[in-house]
Amino acid sequence: MTGQRYRILAVCTRSGMGKGGIPVFNEQIAVALGREHEVTVLTGRSDTAPHEGVRVLTMPDPPEGVEEEVWLKQQVAQDPRVFGLPDPREQPFDLIIGHSRFSGPAAVVLRDAWYSEARVAHFLHTSPERLAEVKYELEPERALTKALTDSAIEREVMARADIVVGVGPLLTEEAKRLASTGPHVPDAHELVPGTKIEEPAQHSVPGGRLNVLAMGRADDRLKGFEDAAKAVALLNKSGYDVHLTIRGAPLDDLERVQAGLRKFGGAHVTVEPFTESAAELQNTVRQADLVIMPSKHEGFGLVATEALGHGIPVLVNEESGAAQFLGEERRFGPDFGQSCVVREPENPRLRSQEWAKAIQRVQAELPERRKQAGQLREALRSYSWDHAGKALVEAAMRVPEDRTARAAATRDVQQKIVPGTTTQGPDGALVTPGRGGSGVGGAGPGGSGPGSGPDAPQQAAAAAQGRAPGPQTRLAKAAGLTSQGRRTPGAAGAADQQKARPGSAPGQGQGIAQSARPQTPGLPKQPVRPQMPALPKQPGAPGPGAPGSGDSRKR
Repeated sequence: MTGQRYRILAVCTRSGMGKGGIPVFNEQIAVALGREHEVTVLTGRSDTAPHEGVRVLTMPDPPEGVEEEVWLKQQVAQDPRVFGLPDPREQPFDLIIGHSRFSGPAAVVLRDAWYSEARVAHFLHTSPERLAEVKYELEPERALTKALTDSAIEREVMARADIVVGVGPLLTEEAKRLASTGPHVPDAHELVPGTKIEEPAQHSVPGGRLNVLAMGRADDRLKGFEDAAKAVALLNKSGYDVHLTIRGAPLDDLERVQAGLRKFGGAHVTVEPFTESAAELQNTVRQADLVIMPSKHEGFGLVATEALGHGIPVLVNEESGAAQFLGEERRFGPDFGQSCVVREPENPRLRSQEWAKAIQRVQAELPERRKQAGQLREALRSYSWDHAGKALVEAAMRVPEDRTARAAATRDVQQKIVPGTTTQGPDGALVTPGRGGSGVGGAGPGGSGPGSGPDAPQQAAAAAQGRAPGPQTRLAKAAGLTSQGRRTPGAAGAADQQKARPGSAPGQGQGIAQSARPQTPGLPKQPVRPQMPALPKQPGAPGPGAPGSGDSRKR
């Protein structure tokens, strides 16, 4: 990857297949990094399976009623050697990775309390404000409370990170906006999730039933599966033979979830259970003629690139990182991935009709769509997990010392430091956006450097006043917000509830969370690392690398 071997610690509440999007992501990036670096994964679940080439350390499961992220943060405050981590006096890590509000707080606690020489890379996997607005669209008060709480956690961790990493272009823009108002504004990096290129799937002859696949938590309204089921019902009612399979329900709740979705799609919808078997999941994907991602909002959407790795056509929602990524001319050429994107109608009640039209177009143009998917499959060879890991490490470790969180702690508050931005290009090349004319290095979505792009005058004015501007992100625009977090005329949603709230005050870069941000409980402020006494071996506890310790590195 980079030529230099680093020691990396990835912290995650869960890690591995069948445990959700972030756990799958953590395993994939950890295994890729482990091919070139010394990688340790620390999780809050005792049932974590081995990861190839990676040392896996676990802690006891959280007590009933305690959230996993809270438990993880509490546990890492104690001597890390209890979990098999190395002696802090040896300063054994160069980089610590945290994932959003779920393990980001634990990552900065580990660095601040124990491993002070390490750098922290904080990943943003979802927009805390936009996600809350969409997920609780019928409960504006709950949406506002959730947005306030989650965005406060993200901002506080970002202010203590050395680099923020957005998963795809959409979340990179959002990460920069959220980080822009902290006392320390870290560098930012856009990571492209890896695609595993498989043998092209052997498709059925066009003209028969169109088998459509969707994956994700089947009972999550955010995923838009109700709209997909309605779309399939409309198509069958119009004489098209289309069947929808949704992979993603707990086995013990399968019948209830399927019955709920069949209210919208009838017998044309089948729900299958979650699986931790990569082979089983791959077989499900390869049986599909079309894979869809009908979410109302999706930070990126690994489902889309995974299907394209098999050469299977995809349709993705407009408000997703995958849609923005596939639509980038600088990566794939003009209009190359635009046919994969389903536009969001102004009237949300028309979503099912829009998806029905998009699915019908794929069925009518199936040979051509398969050809396009095959071309995208070839283009995605340049975006593997190894490439993602290479660019990530280079971006994190090349941040100048005067732009790190450690330097910010001693810097004069009047001293202005301009954060850097990097983007992952083809084959893991690290690109500084805004430099050069065309290709990945040129200006593009999420890629304009300081002083460029449509918000440049606004940002220059903010800089002249000595405050850090937040970029005008797509998510901010979707929520009807300006880059400073103030509502644009006509914006609706939870922000309207906040407008009339006594004592509220708009805050720069706050998104829909416009009141004073609450303090994040339990996140210590730069704690003093205690003296390290010798740690006696716990009875029955294996030492690092011993059988049963979770060390899955191949020897």
